[in-house]
Amino acid sequence: MQTDRTRDPGKRLLAAAQYVRAGAVFADIGTDHAVLPILLCREGRVKKAYACDVAEAPLEAARRNIARAGLGELAVPLLCDGFSGLDGLGVTDAAVCGMGGELTARLIAAAPFLVRDRVRLILQPMTRACFLRSFLLSSGFSITEEELVSDAGRQYELIVASYTGKREEWSEAELWLGKRNILRGGAELARLAARRVAHLENLLGGQAPGEREKTEETIRRIRELAGLTERKTI
Repeated sequence: MQTDRTRDPGKRLLAAAQYVRAGAVFADIGTDHAVLPILLCREGRVKKAYACDVAEAPLEAARRNIARAGLGELAVPLLCDGFSGLDGLGVTDAAVCGMGGELTARLIAAAPFLVRDRVRLILQPMTRACFLRSFLLSSGFSITEEELVSDAGRQYELIVASYTGKREEWSEAELWLGKRNILRGGAELARLAARRVAHLENLLGGQAPGEREKTEETIRRIRELAGLTERKTI
């Protein structure tokens, strides 16, 4: 018997949900089964939730789950590519959970209303979180919250941001780990740092001397920030 994901969303989506503000008009991009919109509507946290997906099949699953939950007036399935079709609907908070960091950045860049309306973004990139942080900071978005969550044996990074017009520069190590994750510290940070170090070490062999030196310095700084024991690579 399959678990009802709308009743058991898992730690990853529960963590994302906590950053949606009370009374928000919420949009979930790439909603799949509408787990997050249903969770927020059931808790009475949002005024309205849009369950958005680019494909009809997952959107049909979202429709069934919304109807089963009796939330037809609060949760609205919407067939759309990224944020397209949401401008003018009063969205205040939006989530993109489970896409790659580069794709997430492209979707944000293609939606000017996110800047105009200062929409709060709750992002959980599956890959290239470093790239996504760099994009946000260089595009005038401030990263206000970060969190690391382990769920079903996998670690996830949560990034909360909204447009302020202020452009920030973080160090390479801060982009790889997340400045607020570094401030929080702990076992989750050490786990993330170990993964990042392993990835960067794999890149060293094919790099030019200048790039290799830069990467080695980033590795050293990551270890230092996360309190990892230094070990030499051959």
